[in-house]
Amino acid sequence: MAELLETLGKKLIADSGDLLRLDSYLRGQQSLSFLHPEIVAELGARLRNLSVNFCRVTVGAVEERLDVVGFRLGQDAQPDDGMWETWQANGLDESSELAHTEAMAMKRSYVTVWGSDSGVPTISVESPLQMVCSYDPATRTVNGALKSWREGTRLMATLYEADQITKLITRNDVGESAAVQWAPDAWELREDPLPNPMGRVPVVPIVNRPRLLDMDGESELADVIPLVDAINKLGTDMMLSAEFHAMPRRWATGMEVPKDPNTGEPLSSFEQLAGRVWLNPEGTGTFGQFPEASLSNFIEAIKMLTGQIAAIAGLPPHYLGLASDNPASADAIRSSEASLVKKARRKQRQWGGSWEDVMRLAYLAQNGEELPGGEMLETIWADPETPTVAQAADAAQKKKEIGVPWRQLMEDLRYSPVQIERMQQWRKDDAAQNALAIADPFGIGKPLPA
Repeated sequence: MAELLETLGKKLIADSGDLLRLDSYLRGQQSLSFLHPEIVAELGARLRNLSVNFCRVTVGAVEERLDVVGFRLGQDAQPDDGMWETWQANGLDESSELAHTEAMAMKRSYVTVWGSDSGVPTISVESPLQMVCSYDPATRTVNGALKSWREGTRLMATLYEADQITKLITRNDVGESAAVQWAPDAWELREDPLPNPMGRVPVVPIVNRPRLLDMDGESELADVIPLVDAINKLGTDMMLSAEFHAMPRRWATGMEVPKDPNTGEPLSSFEQLAGRVWLNPEGTGTFGQFPEASLSNFIEAIKMLTGQIAAIAGLPPHYLGLASDNPASADAIRSSEASLVKKARRKQRQWGGSWEDVMRLAYLAQNGEELPGGEMLETIWADPETPTVAQAADAAQKKKEIGVPWRQLMEDLRYSPVQIERMQQWRKDDAAQNALAIADPFGIGKPLPA
């Protein structure tokens, strides 16, 4: 335990700097790049970071197409009601969105599973800023996990292992900026270790872009961050140019230079606000105006970089404000979303396996045995495409003509399993009422003779 605690604790600290940087980009609060330090010092408080938050768009455009709507076991055509009840009881409709967002922006997120006395397993989503795990190099399965968080002046930690769960607290107070010493003697037990009846680490990572030799993943923002930095720099430059050059400047000679009322020092011409007069005490009294500068060069450069983000992230141009003069047709919009839809389907396939692991663990935690046929468990996702209602209904009608079952048609029409069950019951009720109407058309309570 001691060695695993120290290893995972050091990894959590080592990863935190990069994760916080990625979090700042998702929030649009990153530092301004590509600007000379002398310019920053000269402009002082007048310089503000103009953040065009394409990072949030990059993540949100995919995440909004990742909706889990049920689970299906083996060849059973019906979604599993018990698993869906567990999903709903733990609020995973909302929490799964957070897990997907964290994973795409910050490389990974985690899901913990544990049994409960209520009969419904407890499932919670965790941030990579608080949790980290290690993998068996032979099987690439999780062999240990650590969660750590601050409460007041001390740190809490929970160490997850296959045989036990250990809850810890630092022996001494930890300062706000002090690095935690993850040596075993820096910690003490909060309570006796809990036996782990599952025999498996009850933590499932949801990893974005994993690789064979890098199971910790990569942020979806990795490729777009340099371009976003460049756009923010150009946007800031454009605002500075708008302040000093985009509005006409008037000038005059042969007049007294104004002085600072507080210090008595002459005001620099270059420090005066836009629209005020530039003065020169030498020469005769003449007046004039400098021509304003055009900002089109900044606009064109920003458009070019925005187009590169669209290409790299697989986003439709209209998602980034690159609209054409003529409105795009419905077919053109669907075509432009093809890469985005394909990316969403890839995420569904990969993260579907993670959510299946979660549900298998939930069954194990609550029943003390492996889910029968669990290797055939399937996650059901909502369709990531965005067809119109008329197009979807037309496609369903054509599928019905070639014999596609009714329930599959309802799934293709993007109804949830709960809605499908309700509609199926309504169909049975309608059929019973129709049969009664045929047998007793006048409502007299006697069936017609055969």
